[in-house]
Amino acid sequence: MEHIPKPLLRRLALTLLVGAGCLFTGSVFFLHERDTSFFILSLLLSASSAAKATLLALQVKRKSYYVLEGTCTDVRLKPFRNSYDIVLTDQDGSEHLLRVGKDQKIRSGISYRFYLKAPDSILLGQNPLLAKMELTDNLLGVEEI
Repeated sequence: MEHIPKPLLRRLALTLLVGAGCLFTGSVFFLHERDTSFFILSLLLSASSAAKATLLALQVKRKSYYVLEGTCTDVRLKPFRNSYDIVLTDQDGSEHLLRVGKDQKIRSGISYRFYLKAPDSILLGQNPLLAKMELTDNLLGVEEI
């Protein structure tokens, strides 16, 4: 069995646990209260969670993700937003600007490895607003090196 990076394995496990938790909660509530609408909603949530986990597992198996390693040189807080921009400098000296959620604890001066979705779906010559919209959910995981 091939090595799966720890952040991707963690995301896969959490996605499966959320689906299982929704199904368990819906089943218990259905057995206790006989509420079929809540049970159907929990079934839909668990099915969508399983589908998302399957797509992520296929992406990991095919290695269709991009790994970006470097040292964080700057953290730019965005007021009134749920994200902040970081400047990542790789070994070649190239700087990359990444937008990550505030739930990721990124500090300046520390080396990180970012796992991003492969940029295959972005079309060249596309409207910049549409390209930015496609890039909003491209972060799969982060680990400190």
